[in-house]
Amino acid sequence: MLYRFVRFYFHIPIFLRLLLTVLTIMLIFGSMMHLVEPNEFTSWFEGVWFAFITGATVGYGDYVPQTIIGQLLTILLILAGGGLLTFYMVTLSSGAIQREDDYKKGEVAYHGDDHYIIVGWNERTRRLIDLIQTQLDKQTDLVLIDETLDEDPVNHANVHFIHGDPTVDKTWQDANVTKAKKVIVTADQTKIEKEADVHTILVIITVRGVYHDIPILSEILTDNQKANAERAGATEVIRSNETTSTLFYHELTGHEYVTAFDYVMALLSQQQFIVHTVEDKWVNQSVLDVSINSKEHGKLLIGYIRNDDIVINPDPDNQLQEEDKLITTKPLLE
Repeated sequence: MLYRFVRFYFHIPIFLRLLLTVLTIMLIFGSMMHLVEPNEFTSWFEGVWFAFITGATVGYGDYVPQTIIGQLLTILLILAGGGLLTFYMVTLSSGAIQREDDYKKGEVAYHGDDHYIIVGWNERTRRLIDLIQTQLDKQTDLVLIDETLDEDPVNHANVHFIHGDPTVDKTWQDANVTKAKKVIVTADQTKIEKEADVHTILVIITVRGVYHDIPILSEILTDNQKANAERAGATEVIRSNETTSTLFYHELTGHEYVTAFDYVMALLSQQQFIVHTVEDKWVNQSVLDVSINSKEHGKLLIGYIRNDDIVINPDPDNQLQEEDKLITTKPLLE
């Protein structure tokens, strides 16, 4: 029985162990003071009160032992209790500092829910976090996973940093991926393109192994790896190099004063894309009529999807079909 108690005692957290020890010693000394000097300490609580005040070296002086035995007990209380209480406060303070340091180093697991998980720290990630905090919701919790950083690069109350390998299950368990909304996997720009894509695909496979149903948005640098990312389980794949090349082409071939980058960035930062099926009342209606109706409801019709083909800026006289999906935009903040 004693062995089990000792084993249990040394397996509980140090803060709880110290608190239990302090309470036990104070209760013992308080009870002894009440037994030794019942005239001075007329109740058990008065003895315990005296023990805590004396052990904490506060010394109000409202109770003073009158006998030699009581005074000897007080000396022992000061030696034992005072040192123990001081040690407890120092341990508590150092523990709080250590906990803060663990947060900065990304060594603390995340226990919240309805959060977004972002893999990889780079300029795109920094900008993405800024957009989420300003355009989406300032209270949205984000979990940043990166194995190259030594400490949290953001230092924001709503961003939880985890230092870990995203191809290891434990990292995703620490990120509480089963309670997350979405996962965003950015490409590692420090690797050559093919290696970066292989690493991204491996991360996707790891996420799918831990939580099969979560949406995964991934960045792929080479076009021939897009299919592999989708096979691995990516819900949506962004080919950033292709996007950038297309913008460069528009800049090279467009009007001298056309700034395609600025226009696209303004669209992406201010508008949200929405894809939804054609309502029954819109079947066989012209694109122009539906566009006018959408604009009246604060949405801009930019195209539709028909037989997996994306048609942007369609002929206004084209009639919508039952299986079509409309592509509209609306302001991010309403």
